[in-house]
This record gives sequence, C-alpha cells and structure tokens, in this order.
Amino acid sequence: MATEGDFMDISIRERWFGAVCYLSILVFIPIFVKNKSAFLVRHCRQGFVLFFAEVVLLLLLAAIESTIGRIPILGLLISIILHLAFFVVFLTLSVLGFIKALSGEDWRLPVLDEFAEKVPIS
Repeated sequence: MATEGDFMDISIRERWFGAVCYLSILVFIPIFVKNKSAFLVRHCRQGFVLFFAEVVLLLLLAAIESTIGRIPILGLLISIILHLAFFVVFLTLSVLGFIKALSGEDWRLPVLDEFAEKVPIS
C-alpha cells in the first residue's frame, strides 16, 4: 500500500491520465503515453481489462437478448434486469477507479485485478 509521501510523487498529469483509463475506450489515450510511471501502468492495465470486460459482456448480453429476449414478457424482464445490473456494476467500477486514480491511490480492481497483471503494457 502506498504512503502519504508516495501520493506527492505522482504528478497531476499522471493522475489525470490514470483517471482517463477508466473512461471506457479512452483507455487507449494513456496507453500510448511515453515514459509511464508504475502508477500509470497499473491504471492503464486495469482500465484496459475493465474495457475488455465491458465489450465481452455487451456481446454476451446481445446474445442473451437475441435468444431469451424473444420470450414475450419474461424475456423482456430478464433483458432489462441484466442490462441494469451490467450498467450499475461497470459504472460503479469506473467511478471508483476514476476517483482512486485522481486521488493518487494505487487501487486494485476487484475480481479483474489478476487479469490486469497479465496485460503487457509498459
């Protein structure tokens, strides 16, 4: 865990780039920044994994909607509930990541952190 002194070492520029990592497709902007610190690399990896998970789950929701969603009332209800749950989970994770990066904290993305460690961003 980082100490108070570590937060001061992270520039405002790196904090903002770290926060942008959690804004869906905008994660590619900080990924192509030269001379990234370990702080920014960590947030780029997590933002990329979050974006990838969003895309995969949207494709899965589309498949579910085209199959189960065709059931007259039950399918519509299931589709609405899944879309709402998807939206709430990813919005919450994005907002938390944005705030943690902007405040200079080294935050670990719940569940997806082990996948983020394997992303080859340096």
